Amino acid sequence: ALPASTAPPDIVAPAAVMAHIVAVLLVAFVGSSSALNLRSNATSTFTINDKVYLDGSLFSESAALNDNLGCHEHKGTSSFKVCGCGVKVLAHMMTECQTYQQYDAQIGKCDCSSTACDEVTLKSGYSAPFNWNAASFEISPC
Repeated sequence: ALPASTAPPDIVAPAAVMAHIVAVLLVAFVGSSSALNLRSNATSTFTINDKVYLDGSLFSESAALNDNLGCHEHKGTSSFKVCGCGVKVLAHMMTECQTYQQYDAQIGKCDCSSTACDEVTLKSGYSAPFNWNAASFEISPC
């Protein structure tokens, strides 16, 4: 008979392997979550020329654009204006920035050779054009 303090090798080995697997997964998880945090905390550099307007009113500009990156819900507008070459807006007819056929539009040219603002009224239709309202929009760097 084996002493009480000695376990058979076939019981010790799986426990040691399992501990090793848990340790490797833990290191992988911590490493990947750190990398994700670095990406989500990254900020873009916007200039004083970068501005986003909705319905003729300034929505965000310059460094404040960093706090407004991503998707925004809106009661519905067809009027957008983007100035500067460092920012663009993607307007969506659907909520939560979901795409829907031809009812998505990019506003902002991302062209630093021009100082002109890109002002757009969202329209669709061939024989009888009509304005459509964006229920959501996404601000992103160029």
